[in-house]
Amino acid sequence: MRILLTNDDGVGERGMVALAQVLIDAGHDLVVVGPTSERSGSGTAVGPIEHGAIIPMEKRALDTSPPLEGYALDAPPAMAVIAALSGLFGPRPDLVISGINAGHNVGRSILFSGTVGAAVSAAMLGIPSIAISSGFAPDHRFDTAAHVAAAVVEWFDANGMPRICVNVNVPDVDLDDIEGCRVTHLAPHGMFAIDLSLETDALTLRRKPARRRLGGGTDIDAITGNSIAISALRPLDSIDDEACSGLAEHLSGAYLGASSTRTH
Repeated sequence: MRILLTNDDGVGERGMVALAQVLIDAGHDLVVVGPTSERSGSGTAVGPIEHGAIIPMEKRALDTSPPLEGYALDAPPAMAVIAALSGLFGPRPDLVISGINAGHNVGRSILFSGTVGAAVSAAMLGIPSIAISSGFAPDHRFDTAAHVAAAVVEWFDANGMPRICVNVNVPDVDLDDIEGCRVTHLAPHGMFAIDLSLETDALTLRRKPARRRLGGGTDIDAITGNSIAISALRPLDSIDDEACSGLAEHLSGAYLGASSTRTH
């Protein structure tokens, strides 16, 4: 299988290398395209899109066996996905994997995640995708997460490559200590909260543990119970027709003086 591997930590970072090695050992054909440096929190941002904009690029060798060469763009990971899917770096991939991220991407804060944003961008362009994350340093277990990712790839291959985007979070334990896998919904918040303070000419950001209740069945609940958490991210083109039709009627009455017409 041809797989595009990207991340939001920078081409050549340890999580990416660990995943690349496991996928190479499994016989997959890899193309690596990602950012030059950490772009955490970039979501689905693509960077400048002015006509004639220049995006610097460099080739980087990954510490894999055999050595693998990747392409590092001075751009967010979503742009790396767009560039790779356009055919600039060879044939269009069958699957996109974003990660392994150092830090679980859980809760509704995944909206801001560059790791998840890359996977969502691939899904929007019609390619099945996986975002995979482990915990923060020094406790992250890239080795465990890499083997889980390989198993997810096997499932996609055996099930006809469904065009879905899955967010996978792996606990930082040995493979033998994983307590199964749960299909979860997003927690109302992430693993940590952000505290901002205003200085004279800058904002200072500090992370602190989230203290709100999680509730059962969430991705955070699964991770803290040493289970793999998987969440399917809905396609962004799914529209709540009911709500939109009400809004259309309101605007039609306010500006057109006519009944709304739904289009499909």
